[in-house]
Amino acid sequence: MSNLRQGIDHGVLVRFWSLDHHRAEPVLWPVSPWPKLVYAAEGTLQVETDQQLWILPANRALWVDAGESHRSATLGKARVRTLYFSPSMNIQQQNGILDVPPLLRELIVESCSAGPLIAGDSRLEALAILLQFEVEKASMIPSGIVMPQSDWMREWASQFIDNPLEPPPCSWSRRTMERQMLKETGLTLGQWCQQARAVVGLRALSTGATVGEAAVEAGFATSSGFVHSFRKRFGTTPGSISRDLLKSSQLETIPHH
Repeated sequence: MSNLRQGIDHGVLVRFWSLDHHRAEPVLWPVSPWPKLVYAAEGTLQVETDQQLWILPANRALWVDAGESHRSATLGKARVRTLYFSPSMNIQQQNGILDVPPLLRELIVESCSAGPLIAGDSRLEALAILLQFEVEKASMIPSGIVMPQSDWMREWASQFIDNPLEPPPCSWSRRTMERQMLKETGLTLGQWCQQARAVVGLRALSTGATVGEAAVEAGFATSSGFVHSFRKRFGTTPGSISRDLLKSSQLETIPHH
């Protein structure tokens, strides 16, 4: 149940929206004039904006600027908690996946329990200010990839992420794809494919796959090749991510209001 009524302000600083998903399904977020923090309390989401595709694992959050359109879907059972911040708060953060340390997580829990956070109520206003501070200082985590912009390259890139083992259409020359990918993303085709495979591997790990299973799903011939590419992209190993995700899944459940 949500308390989100963006058309009426009444001094509201932070609103919340809570929804539990019992299967893999689209998540329909309308374009909002308020920036938002999307928190995955459980499960994994795939989120795609005009420029980026992100994997949002459990106990991580995605910051989305006001007016940004994004297509999203859960990759199985998931619990999602979204906080909307009044533009008057002027929160300084970049679009992307954020680490969620214990204090920020507890602030999200409390905001969903006590919200909306209203100016003029000393406790709720203080909660909003502390929440803003924690969001602004949260560390960005690399977990996405730049997507090409032209329709035909975007379609191919989306298909590649869905299945890295599928060959490109024979009507497109590799030279044409190389030139277009570099122009649209700043990456060579080989660089983009390696990063995309690492993202696919992260998605697999986030939904419970072992390192070996994730390597196969991402299209790597060996687990060692997957580990090398994953570390290069994300600065850590797949095993470390798996352990971190396991700890996240054991956190106390966020109440649903």
